Amino acid sequence: MFQPGFECPDWHNGFDHDPEESARVRIRLLTELAANGGQLVATHLPFPSICHVAVADNAFRFVLVVWDY
Repeated sequence: MFQPGFECPDWHNGFDHDPEESARVRIRLLTELAANGGQLVATHLPFPSICHVAVADNAFRFVLVVWDY
């Protein structure tokens, strides 16, 4: 998951083998996480790469989890 995928989940990149299915899965996953408050771990997000998903201004937003080590 890349950061622009939150605001524009229908965008795709060269790593998506099936761009249309990738967009559908991304939107479904982000919608579910925003609804249930689950956490997303994605390697291309800012450290610590763990976030919650929120909806704001008709777009998804990532809310970084505070990492208390």
